[in-house]
Amino acid sequence: MHQAEEAYGRARPHRERAWTRFLDPGRMAAFQLSTYVRLGDEHHVIEAGQTALSAVAQESDHKKAAIVYADIAQAQLQIGDIAEGITYARRALESAQRSESTWGIEHLATVEKALAPHTDQAVRELLGDIAATRRKAGPSPA
Repeated sequence: MHQAEEAYGRARPHRERAWTRFLDPGRMAAFQLSTYVRLGDEHHVIEAGQTALSAVAQESDHKKAAIVYADIAQAQLQIGDIAEGITYARRALESAQRSESTWGIEHLATVEKALAPHTDQAVRELLGDIAATRRKAGPSPA
């Protein structure tokens, strides 16, 4: 993880290939977050989540924000914080809707799977809103 951070710190994405511009501080923080989630390291999950949130707060690109929020939502759900997971999933959905990002909407699929077994009203409303947004957006471009 530290080697990746160092390499990213030396990188100049705006002078590289166009796709590398996506690797901004928010996405790097989200990668850290998802890594710590997979490792089951709750302490680092919370810390990485805060870093990702700080990066998103500075973002004006709603497409990127949608992805980061979805990653944070997934992390919260995996550590068992359903309420926070719903909050960040809702933010991801709203950012994806604002930017009309089918990629952001599709990124919510893992959140949908994690929420599927839950039956409370807030979960059902969120899942319904995600499904309605997906229908409205139409098929994802291939």
